[in-house]
Amino acid sequence: MSATPDRSTPDAAADSIADLYASCYSELVAYLRRLCGDAGLAEDLAQEAGMRLISQSRREAIAKPRAFLFHVATNLARDQLRRRMVSDSYAIDSDYDDAGGHAPGADHIASVQEDVARVSAALNTLTPRARDVLVLARIHGHTQKEIADQLKLQPKTVENHLTRALAQLGAALTGRRRQ
Repeated sequence: MSATPDRSTPDAAADSIADLYASCYSELVAYLRRLCGDAGLAEDLAQEAGMRLISQSRREAIAKPRAFLFHVATNLARDQLRRRMVSDSYAIDSDYDDAGGHAPGADHIASVQEDVARVSAALNTLTPRARDVLVLARIHGHTQKEIADQLKLQPKTVENHLTRALAQLGAALTGRRRQ
């Protein structure tokens, strides 16, 4: 018996699928980040989709593996968003917290409302462009290059807007005014 592994069709197919996954990985992560708004989660979902693609390809031939990969990834993102919505809904609708069965006190609710009002007011002090850049970067998770392309700006301009916006926002939230 030979010590060299037999490179039969299933191994070649698995290698081909692995190569396809590797070549699509960056595009898949970017796609998932747009869907779920979280870079870390997007990477996790891309990895899970890749594992499912490879697993399925070992059971049967897949006619369009790239389409299969993106379809699985979309379904995983949809499931994740659905779980998040249920979890958020439960957290909002629940009268009791997990720790002790107590509803949040009026002082806690008032404090959170004050924090939201301060952040909203601080955001309103930003220029519209700086606010757009900040929201795209910090809320939607876009890279500076993606923001530059979307807003038709130079990447350095996006970086400057983001730096100034964060400084202004920080100053406004701590009660200082930026000169």
